[in-house]
Amino acid sequence: MTTAALVDERSTVKFATVVMFCMPLMALSASAGMTLVQLVMLIACGCYLKQGVLRFYAAQMRPLAWILAGFGGYFLISLVRLLVFRQPLQSLDGPTRILLSLTCIAFVAVFQPRIRWFWIGLCSAAVITGLHALVQRLVQGMDRAVGFTHHAITYGDLALALGVMSLGAVSELRHSRLVWLAPAGLLFGLTGSVLSESRGGWIALLLIIVVLLSFGRAVHGRRIVYGLLFMVALAALAYLVPASGVAERLALAGTEMRGYLAHADATTSVGIRLELWKASWLMFTSHPWLGVGREAFHPTLQLLAQQGLLQQSPALAFSSSHNDVLNFLATGGIVDCSFLLLMYGGPLAFFIAVLRRPNHPQRAAALAGLMLVVCFIGFGLTDVMFWLMATKVFYAMMVGVLVGFCLIPAPASRG
Repeated sequence: MTTAALVDERSTVKFATVVMFCMPLMALSASAGMTLVQLVMLIACGCYLKQGVLRFYAAQMRPLAWILAGFGGYFLISLVRLLVFRQPLQSLDGPTRILLSLTCIAFVAVFQPRIRWFWIGLCSAAVITGLHALVQRLVQGMDRAVGFTHHAITYGDLALALGVMSLGAVSELRHSRLVWLAPAGLLFGLTGSVLSESRGGWIALLLIIVVLLSFGRAVHGRRIVYGLLFMVALAALAYLVPASGVAERLALAGTEMRGYLAHADATTSVGIRLELWKASWLMFTSHPWLGVGREAFHPTLQLLAQQGLLQQSPALAFSSSHNDVLNFLATGGIVDCSFLLLMYGGPLAFFIAVLRRPNHPQRAAALAGLMLVVCFIGFGLTDVMFWLMATKVFYAMMVGVLVGFCLIPAPASRG
């Protein structure tokens, strides 16, 4: 390799490493920061299209097949819907951003940034998120931490995702002066989730514990056991300390559910969700293949109420199902929902396949990716993660980055 080529390679690695360090931190500015990072990656991949990006996708078509089918297929079906049903061009914004997130895979795999700096950026973002929550609750006196998203549920979900993904840095940082950063990321990420009082995050946390019990020890050894014990202890502490609001919120959820089942009370938080789920199922059963239309949830909700199939309640003011699967079924039918399942299932299968290879050099990245997917499946039970721009862009780009790290060859096998 010539000196000029060596300098160029080092420059691109440094550039890519800076981008990877900044990416989790830019997520703290909601979708705007992720948009900027996505644009930088897209331009970089465009500049190196012939030098390696196209060859990379051609070579990795088999392991990436289901991921490409999910993310790319969702964009294509969205384009068809736009043309056939004459939807506004704005309806293609989210699907386009998801499609462009596929460039994250090539960006990481081709430019090969140093993964340590990605972990440092990720853990730092989790710490900042938790500190922000503490300031909002203890200093500003807010009832629920809303962070950078100005939405408590979204903020709590992203804080939890950043926190549990910080566990991926345990092995990478264990021999450095930053060994404390991974547990700190977990602590502050969970703190942000608790202080947001988002109940959906606790469902995801239960799923994460199952993932760590299944794969964690094989990747990180005994250290992951301490992480699990820490998570359980913090969850128990949050439940026992009245100031956290966790016990009160969980008890309230039970009361509200009983109120809906016994008296059809759709004026509470849980009651509104259950009424929306009922409405979504009615929309799906009446339009099973294509749904009522992605922009037609709210008008159809009003129509169902006029027909006497729904009661007059605050639920009628909503524009989504507060459940990802039901929202896709209601507005897009089986066709749309199949692509949602691919956007979950494709990355899920990829990361599990990597984790089952004992000698793979990036199993920590695969474990973080698996936790990310499982988190979003859990979050999607009580919210619409693929309806909000910030959350679906975060998911798609983070999946792309972690898949890219898993596809970087081991040092001995690099050309």
